[in-house]
Amino acid sequence: MNVIGVDLGGTKILARSIDVTTGAATTRVKKPTPKDGPKSVLDAVAEVVAEVDPSRDMPLVGIGVPGLVQRDGVVDRCPNIVGWERSVDVRAGLEQRLDREVHVANDVNCGALAEHRFGAGKGVDDMLAVFVGTGVGGGLIIDGRLRDGDRGLAGEIGHITVKPGGRVCGCGGSGHLEAYAGRAGIQKEALRRVEAGEQCVLVDLASGSTIKSRHIERALQEEDPVTMELMAQAVEALALGIGNLATALDLRRVVLGGGVVDKLGQPFVDQITGSSAFGGFGADTCELRLAQRLDDAGVLGAALFAAEAND
Repeated sequence: MNVIGVDLGGTKILARSIDVTTGAATTRVKKPTPKDGPKSVLDAVAEVVAEVDPSRDMPLVGIGVPGLVQRDGVVDRCPNIVGWERSVDVRAGLEQRLDREVHVANDVNCGALAEHRFGAGKGVDDMLAVFVGTGVGGGLIIDGRLRDGDRGLAGEIGHITVKPGGRVCGCGGSGHLEAYAGRAGIQKEALRRVEAGEQCVLVDLASGSTIKSRHIERALQEEDPVTMELMAQAVEALALGIGNLATALDLRRVVLGGGVVDKLGQPFVDQITGSSAFGGFGADTCELRLAQRLDDAGVLGAALFAAEAND
């Protein structure tokens, strides 16, 4: 069965036709994400879906959205999409535009589902996927099925507390994992240290723009003391959070991906595994694996989510 998968991001909207049995993808359509609010964004999504399937042979659509998704398809807000600052009924809005059945999921959950079915999580019933990039996202698979919880919070490892009273997270909370391991949190702390008079190669490399994963890799190669300290804190926070969840949920495997992990690779994963801060019963609780970086994993996962929700 072929399903249309859509990955809605802050800069682009990508849609493909996905054979959910094999994971094979055909017909690739991409458009820039509009910057004038959710109505224009949903209009653009409808356009890419129509281009993927102009003959309307595929009545089912799955879409991954970078926001907090409720089970009825309402997305509370999408902070990475310009002008999207209120709750939007994405499912109803798209079904009205498309006259097709639509299922909506968080984009990180879509990535987790893709990795479980066709990537590094294949072969286990229970796993957690952790994606470390600008923030830290997570997707939880239990008994072979994606679990999002009543409010869409299941698996949101980025917002568990790893240091009470610690750094302020982008969500406003204190001491969250994302504040220590996400690029945005690392950048905020690096800039604070520079303003306090310290030298930081990481900030120099970014040259006033957003710190990227490649900047972190380069600063570590140059053995910049501030970057090394910040990344040691990131490793500690990830080890603490992953270990605690793996113990509490009895997880066999944790798959690690996202821009930071992709760039730093297996040595970074090994540091997390070997950290003395590894929570719960320790690193023997679960196996940590690098994500396989499946092509268009978000699109694949969105299509899988729709197909399984339609069963």
